Amino acid sequence: MAEICENEMHEEKHNNELNELMKDMEGWRAALLRLNGVIDWDRPYHPLVLLAPITIIFLLVWYFEPSFLTTVALLGMSISLIDFLVPLLSSMYGPETWTVVQEQQFEQICERIMNVRDHLTNVKTTLVGLKVEKPKYFAVTMGIMAFFAWFGSLVNNLILTYLIVGFVVLYPGLRRHQILEKYIQGIVVVLKRMFFGKPKAKKS
Repeated sequence: MAEICENEMHEEKHNNELNELMKDMEGWRAALLRLNGVIDWDRPYHPLVLLAPITIIFLLVWYFEPSFLTTVALLGMSISLIDFLVPLLSSMYGPETWTVVQEQQFEQICERIMNVRDHLTNVKTTLVGLKVEKPKYFAVTMGIMAFFAWFGSLVNNLILTYLIVGFVVLYPGLRRHQILEKYIQGIVVVLKRMFFGKPKAKKS
C-alpha cells in the first residue's frame, strides 16, 4: 500500500513538473516540433543540416581566434538573441491551429528534455554517493577523468570540442536509427575474434 502511494506521489510530481515545463516552453513549441524532426533525422539530409552550422561556427572561431572572454560574450549574446527571436517568430509564423497530434509530440519532446535533466542529476548523485560510500570507485572515476584530461592535452582543443559537440548533436539520430548499436555489435564481434578466436563449428 505504501509503495502504491509512493508511486502515485511520484507520478503526480512528474506530471506537475511536465506541465510546468510545457508552460515554460509554450513559446518554443512550434520551433521545437521542427527541430525535433531534424534531430531525429526525419530526412536523409538532416545530419548535414545539423553539422553545417556547427562546422561554420568552429571554422569562424578557428579563423578569428577570439579570446575566451570574447567567445563567452558572443555565446551569451547568441543565446539571448535566439531566446528572444524564436518565440517571437513562432507566434508570427507558427501554425494557426494546434492539433492534438502536435500537442502529443510537444509533450513527448518535453518528456525527453526532462529525461536528459534527470540523467544529469542521477550522474551527479551517483558521483557524490561514490565519493561518500565507496571511495575506491570514486578513485577509479577520478582516474578515468585524469586519462581524459591527458588525452585532451594531446589533441587540439578546438578539434576535440568540435568532435564532442558534433557527436552530442548527432546522438539522438544515431540512437533512433540504431547506428551506434550496429557499430558497437560489430566491434564486439571483432574483439571476441581477436581474443577468443572464431567459434568452433559444432560437430553433427
